[in-house]
Amino acid sequence: MVAAAAAFVLYVYLRPAAAPTVEEGFFAPAGKICVVPIGEVAPGDLAFVSEVVAASFGREVVVCEALPVQESYYHPERGQYGANGFLRYVEANAPRGAYRVVGVTAQDVFAGDLNFLFGIGRCPGKCAVVSTYRLGFYCDTPERRMVRLAKLTVHESGHAFGLLHCRQPLCIMKFAEGYAALDRVRLATCARCERNLCATAALDAEERRRELERVLREHGLWEDLGGAAGLAPPPAPADLSPEKLLP
Repeated sequence: MVAAAAAFVLYVYLRPAAAPTVEEGFFAPAGKICVVPIGEVAPGDLAFVSEVVAASFGREVVVCEALPVQESYYHPERGQYGANGFLRYVEANAPRGAYRVVGVTAQDVFAGDLNFLFGIGRCPGKCAVVSTYRLGFYCDTPERRMVRLAKLTVHESGHAFGLLHCRQPLCIMKFAEGYAALDRVRLATCARCERNLCATAALDAEERRRELERVLREHGLWEDLGGAAGLAPPPAPADLSPEKLLP
């Protein structure tokens, strides 16, 4: 069983479900990755997520108009929102022509038996959602929180690019159970995940690392990441089969 305090979690829902759509004023750029706020999100978090996504996945990123939070996804007995509902909501409102969509919310989200989630993504699919609500918990500096946000963004967006959970303990696509595991993984894919990502998104691995390093240095996060070691690709897992997704 997965512990209640889970970090990186991916749920795959195979059946389509109805979700509210917001037609008026929703930007639809062609071929770009869209970052979509759900409710009010700190401008600094949105800007940082956008930079990390652009550096990691090699596409121009635009921040779209915010989607209003749908109270139908709220569970008053928990004081949280359903992550599955948020993901369907983003999918229902994905800008036409968008290459991928990353929803960002400051709301506390959960799914199933898990007390909370940091993020959720569709695999296969084109959308992911990250929650900033708990990134500052058990965190001694704002820089560590931002490093966590970078890792969460790359992990969940990676699912939207077809990457499954990895068995390599330090790969960014490793399912990280709890804050310690989140802090331990590198902001780098293992050799196998890197090969799959570069093939899917037509990326150059070295250029991708250079761009991520540039973003982290510009934000003063290079040392908090662990320097070059934090972006060094861990070896591919001995067991080449990916971990099963949840549930």
